[in-house]
Amino acid sequence: MSRVTFNDTLTLSQSSAVLEAPESLPAAVFWDMDGTLIDSEIYWAAAEQHVIELHGGTFSEEVPLRARGQSTPRLLQIVQEYIPSPVDTELLRSEIVNYVIEREREKPCWATGAVELLDLLSHAGIPNVIVSASPRAMVDNMARQAPEGAFVGYVCGEDGLAAKPDPAPYLRAAEIVGADPSDCLVFEDSPVGLQSGGASGATVVAITGFTPEGVVFDGPQVTNIKDYAGLGLDDLANFMELGSLEK
Repeated sequence: MSRVTFNDTLTLSQSSAVLEAPESLPAAVFWDMDGTLIDSEIYWAAAEQHVIELHGGTFSEEVPLRARGQSTPRLLQIVQEYIPSPVDTELLRSEIVNYVIEREREKPCWATGAVELLDLLSHAGIPNVIVSASPRAMVDNMARQAPEGAFVGYVCGEDGLAAKPDPAPYLRAAEIVGADPSDCLVFEDSPVGLQSGGASGATVVAITGFTPEGVVFDGPQVTNIKDYAGLGLDDLANFMELGSLEK
């Protein structure tokens, strides 16, 4: 499958590849990024701690739990609560984002089996899109570190869409590939993300491998899986069949 510019629509040949896929397979697969596609939550937590302490605050383990899956503006609000004096929002944002990007450039942290599944989907003609609340620079960085042609586009937190749990990000992803959301598969790891994917009409699978112990996955997902190790097209077809039973 030929590669397209991020956030462009699919070419005619790519659209045909989607249409020719067996009905039981998803027309496209949408991946949340942090905690789903990549194990970056440890980088985010480290960035939050670094910035809070840099500005004279006291870090708490509840910060990453509260910030998980949230939009960047909401994350900054949470971080600011732990800093004694107000800090310029743009400064806070750049400090956190740059910290995480540098760590991801030093050591990409793909979820187990993710790269292999992306390669399998690409060869099967099934397009992949990243759907993340993270800033464009972060999403673009990871999209470009992925195997050549793995992603046909992405949706990020700077696209001017309503944030998860609103379905808007996943509806936009469906527009990018020219597919009906109900024919698509979503991988997510956070409550707001699961709600967003489910509200779009897509079939949702929860990724639990990077979630803190004790967190309960209560959402619209058809199943929970730890990671992508060993997943094949038959497994994705089974997910879609489970989703069709609940629609």
